[in-house]
Amino acid sequence: MRELPQPTWLDGSEAVSLRCDGRQLAVRPVPHVLRKGRDDMNARNVPSMALMAGLILASSHVGVGASDKKKASAAAAPTLVWPLPPDPPRIRFVTAYYGINDFKKKNGRWKSMLLGPDQEQHVDRLMKPYGVAAARDGRVFVTDTAARRVFVFDPKARSVGFIGENGAGKISKPVGVAVDDSGTAFVADATLKRVFGYAPDGQLAIAIGHEGELQNPSGLAIDRQRRQLYVADAKKHQVLCYSAADGRFIRAIGKRGVEHGEFNFPTNLTVDREGRLYVADTLNFRIQVFDAAGTFVKSIGSQGDGPGHLNRAKGVGVDSEGHIYVADTSFNNFQIFDADGQILLFVGATGTGPGEFLLPAGLFVDDEDRIYIADQGNARVQVFQRVSADVRPK
Repeated sequence: MRELPQPTWLDGSEAVSLRCDGRQLAVRPVPHVLRKGRDDMNARNVPSMALMAGLILASSHVGVGASDKKKASAAAAPTLVWPLPPDPPRIRFVTAYYGINDFKKKNGRWKSMLLGPDQEQHVDRLMKPYGVAAARDGRVFVTDTAARRVFVFDPKARSVGFIGENGAGKISKPVGVAVDDSGTAFVADATLKRVFGYAPDGQLAIAIGHEGELQNPSGLAIDRQRRQLYVADAKKHQVLCYSAADGRFIRAIGKRGVEHGEFNFPTNLTVDREGRLYVADTLNFRIQVFDAAGTFVKSIGSQGDGPGHLNRAKGVGVDSEGHIYVADTSFNNFQIFDADGQILLFVGATGTGPGEFLLPAGLFVDDEDRIYIADQGNARVQVFQRVSADVRPK
């Protein structure tokens, strides 16, 4: 039997240099360049990604200084895109959520984003967001393992609320979150080893997981067509399927191992429009895909430090055209693959500015192809928009 991969801890700088094999290398963040004349997101001249930083090794390019980088971020924030012009933009930065003050002050979101959350005295702000999901009505649900609560951002009402704070269904350590078409928000609690479902009014509607059934529930995903709830259990190395209507157990997928259909600490999930299940098989360094019956279909990614490789895959999502998005906490970015698993683009680098990340975790793609990423180390959720080849941000 093959030996299972174990966690690897690497040291790297957070600024504009990276130590590798005893050498100090200059690095700079550069969006990928796409082939001209193509409508899809195919990459060309993609250099190797630096470990831990999600950065491109610089050769003939001059590094960007810290002060210049801040000015550039501030000036470009409203129209930050990947790749850089003149190539057609494929991803556009939209905004970031920090906490209850996001909707209270004029230009509050930009102030929070540029100054950072520590520069504002947020009483109820994100501390260590992990999971993120958006409901069809536009509300954004964010689990926070440090704050021990679930934030509900409502951009239409310009308000922030909370669920799971009191009474039945009080949360201890919320991790994964998913929302079904009825508006029920399901939250995985890693400490209580259960999944709680909350009605649109915030009241507990259902609790899933009998004693011993779940050991470490983490990522959640909803199959809308079949109204089924998938739960990744990192300690059991399985994905469990339940009825989202009544919590009835349906089946378990996988066991610990390295072969197809086996897992080594699965963390996050998503389901596409065809009912296919995508599993971030984190310590097997891949994304596994299953059909609606739980049968293995294919695997995407492998361990490495170049584009298309995965080192610590966490959040996973799929857009309306079948592109697969994967957040990687080691690279501090998210990568985009086509349906065949070919790398198209990666977005982000290590840092605190817009489009930069510190330990990204949960990722969600909504019906409008907005991409939400829980940026743990920066205590925020960043929002991006996929744009078509013939659309440029205004």
